[in-house]
Amino acid sequence: MDEKLADTNIFIKIFRGDADLKKQVESLNVAINSIVVLELLQGSKDKAELRQIEKYLARFNIVHFNENISKKAIELVKTYSKSHGLLLADAIIAATCLEKDLELMTFNIRDFKFSQDLKLFSET
Repeated sequence: MDEKLADTNIFIKIFRGDADLKKQVESLNVAINSIVVLELLQGSKDKAELRQIEKYLARFNIVHFNENISKKAIELVKTYSKSHGLLLADAIIAATCLEKDLELMTFNIRDFKFSQDLKLFSET
């Protein structure tokens, strides 16, 4: 497995100035999914920051929603939202990783411990 999917919190740390993390992410084969893009754009302070985020994210492959990811996210929410507190965005991120066989880069390992099939990248 080569490609990783970076969670929103990875980019938040990069945008806050974590040069080591930025270097690590840029040295790996990292993709992002639509929900991560949406969360980062929505969290921008102003249009200038929004443009900076867009410009930086343009270097990454964006994995868009499709029917299989949607179905998997629905399955995950039905199974884990009550028992593990799985939230919508995390369900979509996990579903993307599971459907595309990607390792997840995140600092919120606890949020994704619900699935033994989900591969978590642990070098961050």
